[in-house]
Amino acid sequence: MKFRCKMMDNVAMRDLTSVVNTISRMSKMCVLRLMPNALYFTAVEDRSPVIWVQLSIKHFFSEYTMAGVSDELNEIYLELDPVMLARSLTSLKIMAKSAKIKLTNKQQPCLTIEIELPSLSTESRECMHDVPVRVIPRREWDRYQTPDIPKFDISIDMPQLKNVRSIVERMKNLSPTLGITADLSGTLVLKVDTDHATVSAHFQGLATSAEDSAKAREVSANVDIKKFFTFLSWEIMHPNKVKCNMLHDRLINLHLSLEENVVIQYFVPAIAC
Repeated sequence: MKFRCKMMDNVAMRDLTSVVNTISRMSKMCVLRLMPNALYFTAVEDRSPVIWVQLSIKHFFSEYTMAGVSDELNEIYLELDPVMLARSLTSLKIMAKSAKIKLTNKQQPCLTIEIELPSLSTESRECMHDVPVRVIPRREWDRYQTPDIPKFDISIDMPQLKNVRSIVERMKNLSPTLGITADLSGTLVLKVDTDHATVSAHFQGLATSAEDSAKAREVSANVDIKKFFTFLSWEIMHPNKVKCNMLHDRLINLHLSLEENVVIQYFVPAIAC
């Protein structure tokens, strides 16, 4: 197995840092899946996906080489601490000239990150970080495949995440649970209930679709408000489109895309109230 890549574009380095930073707030452990044409970050809880992120090789890397466990199974799965990875990538966001990331073996498998920093002299400066990883054996790969996306009762475009974030930030101080309701008229309602009041925000005129319009007149789910709020951190990526896909009283799936460079799926199960 081998993996090596190089980054030189400032936008790509900033985007990678933002992606890893946000994942580190969502999960204590994640899996990096390396393939010849894309790489993926996945986090799973109780065998169910929490977050799945696909990154385009073309956008992020000027050089990219990998070889998997065999010609037939040309993939590598690495389990790592996203917080450690985020800390190692910090300087990419503001000051790096280039960065190399490679799979190494330093008493244990590591992702070694070599970052070239600007210098006032003719000599370049470098900093190096080793992020320990666990190479996941083939028998565990099935847990980290592309998640199966169910047919949702309704899919509705999200308003600008920045606006939603400012509202939900206030709501989460009132209740641990957020009620989400959508209908085919294009209305999305976010609501919290307290002992003394009900607070809600209504967004109208949003694009919708449904597998069965008769069943999707109004679809709702109650979710953990902190989990929903964590997803809204992705507004830092300035996504082109974000969809909220809902299964009534069962699940919401938040789907975000940044052109073809980044695709994110976030899963929040409904909770009983």
